[in-house]
Amino acid sequence: MDRITTEQPKISADESARRQYAVDQARAANMRQGYIHDPVLEAANARYVQGDISLDELRQEMRQAIADDVKRSKNRE
Repeated sequence: MDRITTEQPKISADESARRQYAVDQARAANMRQGYIHDPVLEAANARYVQGDISLDELRQEMRQAIADDVKRSKNRE
């Protein structure tokens, strides 16, 4: 018989909900300032909500994505 293994959640459901609320609030604030959907940043947000990365890792990924966008923009000039 095959053994079914399930990975334990990295964070509680309450913590995931708290993180989702924070991400949603930040996205709404950014949208009011003209934010355009970025799949790289949204993927990082999803990993944060799921508990796969910490807030510091999320910030680092966002900074890197922004730096990459700036670099690409400068290369087009």
